[in-house]
This record gives sequence, C-alpha cells and structure tokens, in this order.
Amino acid sequence: MAKLYMQTVPPPDLNKNTEWFMYPGVWTTYILILFFSWLIVLSVFGCTPGMAWTLVNLFHFSVTYYFFHWKKGTPFSEDQGIYNNRTWWEQIDNGKQLTRNRKFLTVVPCCPVLDRLAYNRLPVPMDHPEHTCRIRSSGCQATEHAQGPHLRNQCRLVRAVYKGNNLG
Repeated sequence: MAKLYMQTVPPPDLNKNTEWFMYPGVWTTYILILFFSWLIVLSVFGCTPGMAWTLVNLFHFSVTYYFFHWKKGTPFSEDQGIYNNRTWWEQIDNGKQLTRNRKFLTVVPCCPVLDRLAYNRLPVPMDHPEHTCRIRSSGCQATEHAQGPHLRNQCRLVRAVYKGNNLG
C-alpha cells in the first residue's frame, strides 16, 4: 500500500513558543528582570543583599524549573501537536545542544549564587574538616564507631575547640 501522507521536517522558526528568545534584547531584558527583582526584594523585605539574592535565586529556580523543565508542549495550536512531548528546554534551538541560548540560560542562574557568596563572604563549609565532622554527625558519637580513629581524632579536636579548651 502506498504512503498516504508525506513526512516533512518543520522549519526552524515554526515554534512560536521559543522563537521569542531569539529576538534582540531578550538576554538584556532577562538580566534586568533578575536585577530589578533583587532590588524589589531588597527594598520590600529590608534584608541583606546576600539574603535578597538568595530569595531571588529561589524564586527564579522555582519558576524556571516549572516552565523550562517540567511543563511540556506549547500554548499555540498552530504547531498541531509537534511539540507536545517536549519541554521548553528541549524545544530551544530545535533540541541542539551547546548553543548560545542554552549556555546563557545555564550561566545566568549561577551569577546570583556567586554574588551572594561575595556579599556574605561565607566560607564553603566542606573546605574545613571541623565543618565536615559537624555535618556528618551532630556530636560525632554516631560516626566515631563507624569511621574509626581518624574521624574520632577530628571530632575530639572539634569538641575541644567549641568548648574553648586549649589543646596545645
């Protein structure tokens, strides 16, 4: 039996759900929205700049996760269901990996995190063994028996420092 329907590949600009991201000025607008969101959170809640970046980042994460990675399909009916089983992230640039748009959308959410660390000047907790010891077990009793003498000595040192004892 002959094929009744001809299979074609849709043109690259058919998807109205993602073509707006190719317009000039969208990247600048995206960054400005994040910056003005930070200013609004900073002024309304009266918190520190680092905490404002944290709140903006959490809100940005929740919104982009839902709309970019969870919700499938398009709100337009002209595509006749071509993109119904693809998320917005999969629809960008027709699914091509490592394009400029994808790199931009990957790097931009990291900037508020780095800016928050710059404002708060917090050390990364896993860089120091005393923090690692405290995180692994609150009080170190549970881990001392499982990990052996190496962790036991670290826990003794941490307990002495937190109690104010001088070991040397």
